[in-house]
Amino acid sequence: MSDIQGLDAVNAAIRDLSKVAPVAARRAMARCGLIAVREAKANAPRSPTMKQLSATLKRKKRTARRTLPGGLERSIEYEASESGCAVFVASNSQAGRYARRIHDEKGITWRNRGPGTVAKGQRADEKFIERAIRDNAQNFGLIIDDELRKALPK
Repeated sequence: MSDIQGLDAVNAAIRDLSKVAPVAARRAMARCGLIAVREAKANAPRSPTMKQLSATLKRKKRTARRTLPGGLERSIEYEASESGCAVFVASNSQAGRYARRIHDEKGITWRNRGPGTVAKGQRADEKFIERAIRDNAQNFGLIIDDELRKALPK
């Protein structure tokens, strides 16, 4: 019966992995979260600017109403931990009440894309967070592999 050479080194590597893996996973989740937030902001609909809104009026009259476009984009956030990453719009943010309706209820409570969203491009539409995650799933796997490869001892 022959002895297995290097078993102590493997056990030491596994002990090191349990210390290193949570740090690498947290770093990988943070990188994935940043990418998902960037993509979700690019996919999110936008309210029209005053110029865009005025151009759509039938009767060209000055108004005291002011728009603040980009509130939904500013409200998209993420939280990362070693167990995963969450991309969300907080309910107490600027677009908290609006975000769920825009993300999930196209065809139910709204149908047409507004002038601000149309100006932003074809990519801006419903399910903006879901599409950002789905479109980058392959990149997320590469990021996780990269972070674990960096963290593990050679």
